[in-house]
Amino acid sequence: MKLSAQDESVISQVWEKDLSLVEIWKSYQRIHLHDTVPWNQAIEEYLEHLTTNKRSRGYVNSMRWVLKEMGRCMGTRLPVCAHTTQKVQSILGRFENAEHKRSRLSSFYTWAFKKRYLCEPVILEAERKRSNDHQIGTLSNAEVAALLQSCPDELIGYLWLSLGLGLRVAEANRVQELECRDGCLIVGAGASKTRTRRIIELLPGHVPYWDSVRPVRYVRGQMARLRSKAGIITWPRNCMRHTAASHWLNFYQDEAKAALHLGHSPTMLHRHYKALVTRKESEEFFALWEKAR
Repeated sequence: MKLSAQDESVISQVWEKDLSLVEIWKSYQRIHLHDTVPWNQAIEEYLEHLTTNKRSRGYVNSMRWVLKEMGRCMGTRLPVCAHTTQKVQSILGRFENAEHKRSRLSSFYTWAFKKRYLCEPVILEAERKRSNDHQIGTLSNAEVAALLQSCPDELIGYLWLSLGLGLRVAEANRVQELECRDGCLIVGAGASKTRTRRIIELLPGHVPYWDSVRPVRYVRGQMARLRSKAGIITWPRNCMRHTAASHWLNFYQDEAKAALHLGHSPTMLHRHYKALVTRKESEEFFALWEKAR
């Protein structure tokens, strides 16, 4: 078969650059296979994939927010194949709460590579944590008191679930999966991260808070305004759950019982929450909730 002049020119370039078949194939993929998938289209496909696989609404919304933010930084006009490990890792370093976003983005890019929207996998390495990064941030009793005093009626139920009982954010938001009966709060499997139902025995002074539990819209914005009103500047990640977990562990004096309450493993509870607060501080913490009602 006689080669055209153009074919001969291509072969000559391959020969001169000493390209392997793998390099040639990757170059072909980069040019012909992946350049037609826009970023926003890939986002919508992935979110639909998550919904189809029954991921929670909170997870899907969180993923949408992270991907939209990455699109703003990279440029939404760029196709997915323009996202490389080096570029994404560089942008990720500018984000607050980068580890959370890294986890979300890693899931997306793994899916995108399987869909052949990427020529090469995007591998996002977690930052090495310094020893003091393992410290759990909690709120002081003075800060808890300030939140209770400043909290509007429409938010007090959410605050009680999150800070008073230590429910996860997603659990506290799914009020349709919660039930109060016989002095107990029942967290349905549909709300729980572990997808298992659990029962929390309430202290007598906590039962009246149930009447204030209702769905809260734009909870992040409302909590930000509450923190500002209460004069709280430092707000460690998951500090409401961490604060509650520390005090409930002191209350039960039994890691297994506290683990059932929080939906944690006893090992995790011991590692993260033991000896963060004193017994006296815990007594004051529970008294604050009694006084607030």
